[in-house]
Amino acid sequence: MATFIAVLCLITIVVCLPLVVLKPKWVFYIFLISVTFHSILASFIYSAGNLGMPRTWSPADVLAWLTLAAALFVPQERQYRSGIIGKCFIVLTLVTALALIQGLLMYTQTAFTYSRVAHFVAAMIFGLRYFTNYSRANGFLKFLVVLLLAMFAVHILIRFGAFTPRAAEIDTATQLGGERGSYTIVPLLYLSLVSIAIGRLVSKVGFLPVSVFVLLVGIGGIALSETRSMYGAMGVLAIASLLFVKGRARTLLAYGIAGLLVVGAASAIGFDVLERFRAGTTRTGKVEIPSPFQKGTWRAMEHEIILSSYKQEPYFILTGRGIGALHPAPAGKDPLVGFYHSEYLGWLDRCGLLGLATVLILIFAILVRSFALSRSDVPYMRYYGATCFLMMIALAADGFFHPIFSNPRAAPLLICFAAIMANWQDIYLSFHQETEDFQESEPYVSG
Repeated sequence: MATFIAVLCLITIVVCLPLVVLKPKWVFYIFLISVTFHSILASFIYSAGNLGMPRTWSPADVLAWLTLAAALFVPQERQYRSGIIGKCFIVLTLVTALALIQGLLMYTQTAFTYSRVAHFVAAMIFGLRYFTNYSRANGFLKFLVVLLLAMFAVHILIRFGAFTPRAAEIDTATQLGGERGSYTIVPLLYLSLVSIAIGRLVSKVGFLPVSVFVLLVGIGGIALSETRSMYGAMGVLAIASLLFVKGRARTLLAYGIAGLLVVGAASAIGFDVLERFRAGTTRTGKVEIPSPFQKGTWRAMEHEIILSSYKQEPYFILTGRGIGALHPAPAGKDPLVGFYHSEYLGWLDRCGLLGLATVLILIFAILVRSFALSRSDVPYMRYYGATCFLMMIALAADGFFHPIFSNPRAAPLLICFAAIMANWQDIYLSFHQETEDFQESEPYVSG
């Protein structure tokens, strides 16, 4: 099985080579699929001996470059400038490229390993050129819903022990017997699924039962992740949807229905949704979970490590240390560490103050623009605005505990929402043009 999947991944890459020119959007969507299931595919490829390669690889490693090349063959349809969000894209591309070059020069081996953090750049550039009309933006959101429903199905199989890829063997002592999902799929993406569901509800786009089902799956996936920071981000999203977005009655009703169904299902299978708030489960039994930044926890150590490194080499505060930078760890099995739980800490250490400031400006610009669109009179623009606003405010909160735009598996999908906001004027114009064309042709069709 592992060899079959590894060969299939290789064939997929070969097939995508001509599609870069012939069907660039297919390369883009295949890339997003491969990124989402990166860990599962990489684990099978590893089990197959990497097909003779010296290092473990994944289709996303090659498809990211093919997506970047495919962006050159997307027909240019933009009529408006992309504004401050587009300018942030340019700066992020430049600082990420410089950080990668710096990493390859200073610590080559680890820079190759951590280079996947730059995968979002390919999706960002492609999305800026591609999401210039209503049909493409709407098609992406439909694709994302289907992709995340498939991810949830895989999550269920793993949690109940029906499917255990090699990556899931790292952490198997959870309530249902399988790992929580952070090693094999991307629970962070469930926040976008919940945001899409609420966006559909408040804008009255699509069928109500479908929106409630999508909301149910999103909340269910977050519950199965058993991650307190994810629960907190979901809480931020829920509060924001009731305070800042129109359609509060529909939203509250949908939350009530989805909440009752999730609690009922959890009770039926003996799943304690709140267990992670009380105690954690390890291979040796129950242990008390400390607060996220309590002294001695890994997140607290990360901040101490970065702070001590900059005290010794303060000149890196402006440029950052580059992709692949490692720091001496005061405790743990590894003498050097290079992974950041925090989105903001990661950007500061990789790209310096310029990278961190750009990400903060990008987040703020998305929030401002999406909030304005969430009050649009056009249902689909209200849908895009509400979805992006809720997702971004939840991600901004979760960014203190998890990487978001620098998450190697989630960022390529999440950055697409920023591209949609950057091109909102072109999307708005195309929506009116397509609506007018339909209204003009309707009498002729009816006749």
